[in-house]
Amino acid sequence: MSHTIAPGKAALSAPPAQPSLSDPRRAFNHGFRVEAESEAVPEARRKIVALVRDWDVPLPHDTFSDLELLSTELITNAVQHTDSPCVVAVRWTGVRVRVEVTDVSPARPHRRHSSPEAEGGRGLLLVESLATTWGSAPDPAGKVVWFELGPSDRTPPPLSTPGKWTINTDSGSATSGYLPAWAEDDPTEANVPLDQLPERLAGINHRNFFEGPMLPITAPDVWEGAEDDTVFEGSIDCNPYDPDPGHRVPVVNLQVCVGRWITGLDPHSLAEVAAKLHAHADFLDEKVRPALIAAREDWAAHHPSAQQRSPASGPGGRT
Repeated sequence: MSHTIAPGKAALSAPPAQPSLSDPRRAFNHGFRVEAESEAVPEARRKIVALVRDWDVPLPHDTFSDLELLSTELITNAVQHTDSPCVVAVRWTGVRVRVEVTDVSPARPHRRHSSPEAEGGRGLLLVESLATTWGSAPDPAGKVVWFELGPSDRTPPPLSTPGKWTINTDSGSATSGYLPAWAEDDPTEANVPLDQLPERLAGINHRNFFEGPMLPITAPDVWEGAEDDTVFEGSIDCNPYDPDPGHRVPVVNLQVCVGRWITGLDPHSLAEVAAKLHAHADFLDEKVRPALIAAREDWAAHHPSAQQRSPASGPGGRT
């Protein structure tokens, strides 16, 4: 699993010494902060490429030019549109290179923009055309936008074991847990400093996103006019080491575009909004709710004990 870090906070990174790719215990991760300055973008791009080259991962040579272009696009967007620093996380999954950019704006890009000429539209077309896969997600800091480069098939990373995640520390201890099939990320990691293990465990979040309907949204204090944006999107989440026992089983979280309004609706427009909300309500009830029930039943089947471990339990346990 990747760990997003709020801008301004120290980023987690692996120790500088890098063993060979044949070492089955090793995952490659590095995070760093990018200041809101124009000269910081090319410096960050060069750092990403240098990191991946130093890892000596099996990527085609021409992939590095795509890595430069995509990294530049995401970091530039984060810095220009927020006027604030962002945080970059780079990871080798065992199959692909993954780059995540976390910024302070909650406004997320969309795969299908109304026009390639619209702001950010051409950049999104570039990302979609070059990346093996890409996406975005809400983050406590704002949002995280990510892309991956590598094989297009769904070959699992060699560090992963179906149905199980494992975090190995530099002291030789291992902490494992159940990895649900619906989870989009695998927190498996190796050679983690022992003193960082509680933070890694607390950051585990099994998550599966679902989209919401697109509606015309306006924020009078931020921009003029209306822009299409997603409402009532969310995810199925499970945080097995959360201090709150209610978060240690799968739950649904919904985001309702906080601080944004739908205004000036005439009867026809109101009917369109109502139809979309009705359709999404049916989706939540008929699709997401059964998926949540199945996720909770699956989780319970793998966790017969009602009591879950917490980070205070220490390393070496199972969740």
